[in-house]
Amino acid sequence: MKLLLENWREYLREEQGSSVIAHLVGQAGSGKTYFIENTLLKKYPEIIAKDLDDFDDAADKALGLDGKTWRQSGDSSQIDQRVARKHFDTVQGMVNQFLSANQDKKVFLAGMSVFPWVEGNNELDLGSPMFKFYLDIDPQVSAKRRIARDVEKGLYGDEKPTEEEFQNELKWAADEKAQLLSAGYKSTTPEEIVKAVDGVMQGEQNETPT
Repeated sequence: MKLLLENWREYLREEQGSSVIAHLVGQAGSGKTYFIENTLLKKYPEIIAKDLDDFDDAADKALGLDGKTWRQSGDSSQIDQRVARKHFDTVQGMVNQFLSANQDKKVFLAGMSVFPWVEGNNELDLGSPMFKFYLDIDPQVSAKRRIARDVEKGLYGDEKPTEEEFQNELKWAADEKAQLLSAGYKSTTPEEIVKAVDGVMQGEQNETPT
């Protein structure tokens, strides 16, 4: 019986391709984490959800880098590309290990996979996700949430965010959204994401041999 189930899981992987159900992106403050914790995993606790920022932070620690300060400018021309490439490769290695360890499960990834401070190939290989989602939310809402979060972290010190900074957040959000949609991500609501995941999870259940 154990061998039969193992063979069936292998068959499902071959038929469905990647174990990664979806890659979810969206602006900081768009509600990605809230959606995963309070909607997705409550309905399907068997799904393995992972924020790509965790790999980013783990790579910093493994390489002895000072958090995100080493790439604070975000401008690749001002960043040591040997360090940037080593960091990127370390993150990719961690992603590979994670996907390999969870190849018999359904994985839901969230967070940005493109590292703009790295020259050349700077997009993580995420194992060909079945769906590529952009969490659709009013950019003004996400911009306000992001600024409020930065204020709470003390990033503005004693100063208050200006209207110019808010408008810059809106422009950055609009530009990034356009880039992601042109790269094949689909603008979707939380309800639409759940419906797509339902199709994958319920389809697998219906195909399980009795």
